[in-house]
Parts: sequence; C-alpha cells; structure tokens
Amino acid sequence: MSEHPHQIPAEAKGSDQTGAGSSPGRDLPGDDRPQDGAKVSGTSRDRVVTSHPVIEAVLARYAEVIGADLGAYRNHVYRGLTYQQRLLGRDEVTNDLALAWAVHDLGIWTAGTFDYIAPSADLARKHAAEAGVENLPLVIEMVELHHKIRSVENPLVETFRRADRTDAFRGNLRGRLSRADVAEVTEVLPYRGFHRFLFRQTARNFVRHPLRPLPMFHW
Repeated sequence: MSEHPHQIPAEAKGSDQTGAGSSPGRDLPGDDRPQDGAKVSGTSRDRVVTSHPVIEAVLARYAEVIGADLGAYRNHVYRGLTYQQRLLGRDEVTNDLALAWAVHDLGIWTAGTFDYIAPSADLARKHAAEAGVENLPLVIEMVELHHKIRSVENPLVETFRRADRTDAFRGNLRGRLSRADVAEVTEVLPYRGFHRFLFRQTARNFVRHPLRPLPMFHW
C-alpha cells in the first residue's frame, strides 16, 4: 500500500485489452499472468476471490459513506468478481476488473441515488490512474452496461453483466454457472443482508418514482 492509508494501489498490474468489437469466443489476453495481492480460497475452478488491493482500497476510502452496508456490498463485489472469473475460465484478477467491481454500485451511497450508474462510472474515472487501470473505456463499459437487459458482444462486459445478475438473483439466473458454483461462493462470501438492502432501496425508489422504479436497467 502507499503512504496514504486509503490510496488505491497500482502495484497489481495486468490489463484487459479486449475491445468493444470482440466476440464471446475469442481468447482473452494475459490469462497466464496472476495478480499480486489478490487473495483466493480454494484452487483452480473452485477458487473464490476474497481480497484484492484495489477493491480493498476503494472500499476503505468510502467505508464511512457506505456505513452499515459495507459488509453486504463487499461480499457482493467479491461474489460477482468470482462468478465472472469462473465464467471466463481464468484465475488472474486485473486491476481493470477489480476497479469495475469495486465501484459498479457505489454511486448508490456516494451520490445518494438509486439511479447510480453514471455516478459509479464517474468513480471509475476518478480512481483509474491510481488503481493502475490500463483500459479505462472497458472499465466504464462494464460499469455502465452491467444492468443492460440484452446481451453484450464484448466477452468481458457480458460476463460482468451475467455475474452481477447471478448474484442479484441469488443464483436463480446463473446461466453457465452451476448450483455448486453458487453454493461454493456463498459459503465463503455470505449475502449478509444484501438482498434485503436491494428490496428496501427498490421499494423506496418506487414510492419516490413510481413510473421509473428501476432506473439502472435499460435495453
């Protein structure tokens, strides 16, 4: 870590260079480069990501504003990241993926809104340099499209979308992931009230904006 206690480290290098026009079946670059500082439980496909320096620094920086929801959000971030790694069939965690997961819903708290996609993407832009991000457009795309209803061509963006959906629906919409995958991940990273939090936020936003209760979703 750097001198500032909550400065986002850039020591864990590696990038995702898959462009927006990539197809789901193509090989992903850098698959043989493990990331320093990423902690996992288990081996090979059974690995569960439980820590990454970029994610930990982001969450530490915003811990006060997240408040009592920190544990629930932290586990959601690592469950989603682990699901994405399993969908991709790879083990290393790049700084690009780590930052995208760390901030993807963070605008709920930092901007105080359920229309949080744009504020969350702004946080990715804000912290990209200090996090050692090498493909910021890809990070922004993962954040901005993770609640897109239709599929996305880019394999990294699409697996991010599917991984987040898997966790949001408690594994009931899990695609190529198995029940065993969900059970293994949630055993290490329990929900800790995450879905109760989502329900409360949805109900509150429905009262305030009955014609647009889920503003983060789009076609």
